Amino acid sequence: YSAPQGPPMRWQLPHLNAAEAAALLCDGGDSDAWELGEEAFVPLLRLRGRCVEDVATMMLRSMAPGSAQFAAPLRVPARLEQLRGELLEGGVCASKDRVWLYLALCIKRPVLLHELVETFTKCDEGMKEHLVNSIEEALKYIPASEQELLVLAQKATPETERLIIKVLHILVQTSRGKVSLSKEYGTAVTRLYGVTQNPRLLVPVFDLLDRKHLLDFLPAVMQLEVGDVTTAFQQLINSPAPPLSISELLTELHHLNKPTENIVPVKCSMQALNIIFSMRESFDPKVYGIVIQALVEESGQLPTLFMRTVIQVVKEMPRLCDFIVMQILPRLVRQEVWSDDNMWRGFMIVLQHTFSSQSGGAARVLAMLPMSQLEDVLVQHPDWKAQLREFVARQPPGVVAPHVLQLLQ
Repeated sequence: YSAPQGPPMRWQLPHLNAAEAAALLCDGGDSDAWELGEEAFVPLLRLRGRCVEDVATMMLRSMAPGSAQFAAPLRVPARLEQLRGELLEGGVCASKDRVWLYLALCIKRPVLLHELVETFTKCDEGMKEHLVNSIEEALKYIPASEQELLVLAQKATPETERLIIKVLHILVQTSRGKVSLSKEYGTAVTRLYGVTQNPRLLVPVFDLLDRKHLLDFLPAVMQLEVGDVTTAFQQLINSPAPPLSISELLTELHHLNKPTENIVPVKCSMQALNIIFSMRESFDPKVYGIVIQALVEESGQLPTLFMRTVIQVVKEMPRLCDFIVMQILPRLVRQEVWSDDNMWRGFMIVLQHTFSSQSGGAARVLAMLPMSQLEDVLVQHPDWKAQLREFVARQPPGVVAPHVLQLLQ
């Protein structure tokens, strides 16, 4: 096959309206009709070019019901039409096999992909599924920088959404480590999402969305299946120029759930935070320290999942335990963390996990507690009295609150 050097045929541009297509056709007109004489000889160039394309297109269109109406007619010589009939009637090529030749041509001439998309919209559900599963055989050989692939996304409609999602996922895979996809893909998907409201569209281009749209769409993406959420977050983490940093993403995820408001179900936020936590080897763990400090310094109520994240950190990131005990827990005491039962329970879990390794800092935190709370803690953990006594003994006179000394007697 040798891709024709001339302009495309009108039927190869179903995604364009008449005015848009006219600019690409010969003399702005529709000159795609041609004839093939009755002589046995056919010039090799024509046989390897236009003939192959026309036969492949007839085979492709035959996958749709006979009643399907296409945007432009396929004008082929009678001899080719006769050949198509013989192929179909002879059972040489089963219905689902009629796409392979066309996909092979798409590799050499990507503009042909648009006719594949049009045919997809005309097929029944079973054949659509087959085309979705088959298109990778062409796309994995087409450079991700190919302009026609971007046009596919820009011209996508609700009818073609399913196929476009597949195309986007394939492009992400084929471009990884080679070239970065254009931000224009993010713009194109944002437009289609505005129509279909299907957040699965956003997953493969999550790092290509602009910052405002990403923040707007984050709650919808978080409520997808765990695999989709993971893929979306991986796009952000692996992006050389993400619209949102990891620390900003973590902060936004926490902000979605407050004691007085749940923008998304808590279980979705927990899943999202778990996904990022599982990726912590991919970024600097200090990010968690930055996020926790920023959250604890905000005015108003702490996010619902704040203490849950702190617990994860002290359990799995021992290097941050000192920071948590020395900087975060005292701040929580000053904020009277015990006034919220859930936060207080989380606070106590953090103390339990850090007391043995950070006994000095943890004892300092205990000494900051009011009489009632400290008394309850020492009843539950009488073994902590020894470290608290050691801490008190090292303090200058008058520094330790009288009620602490009283409870240690």
